[in-house]
Amino acid sequence: MNIHNFKLNTVFTENSKKYQSKPVRAAKYSSGMENGFMLYFTNKKTKETDYIYEGIKFFSTTKEARDYINAENKQYIRRDGKLVEILVQYDTPKPVLCRKDDNAIDKDGMHFYFKEYTFISDESCDYEFFVLEDDCWIIEADGNIRVWYPDSEETFFGKEKDIIYEVSGNEYIKIAV
Repeated sequence: MNIHNFKLNTVFTENSKKYQSKPVRAAKYSSGMENGFMLYFTNKKTKETDYIYEGIKFFSTTKEARDYINAENKQYIRRDGKLVEILVQYDTPKPVLCRKDDNAIDKDGMHFYFKEYTFISDESCDYEFFVLEDDCWIIEADGNIRVWYPDSEETFFGKEKDIIYEVSGNEYIKIAV
């Protein structure tokens, strides 16, 4: 994945540091580092709806996502070849690093495929994204962008899960994540 496909903003640049455990520039996520917001929604249970339908839409700002929720946009599914309006419930918009991606085969970030139980407005197959949580890290290495979640089984910054080595001048300082 090319670094220019995910647009990192100046908040990341200003807060990132060089680390030696793996030669990277990294920063713990903080508000403002995202380049979009993901809005996940499902249908409300009714007598007519046997299945859970899912959808995701992406927005540039949290305000756009909230405006979309407040506008009470109608959501549709296709049933027996016809469009059927379905009542939905929305989750809170989540900050993400995202990019529109026409190549569904070659994705490094998260992507969903809800199969036949999707809303017509679903954009899950159109985007590659990383959900940004308070304890995650945004990492740029060798022209690639990824997000690391410390609670995962992966130990990105060396053998010890909670230890990384920060470059400070010509020294490597052992610090806790």
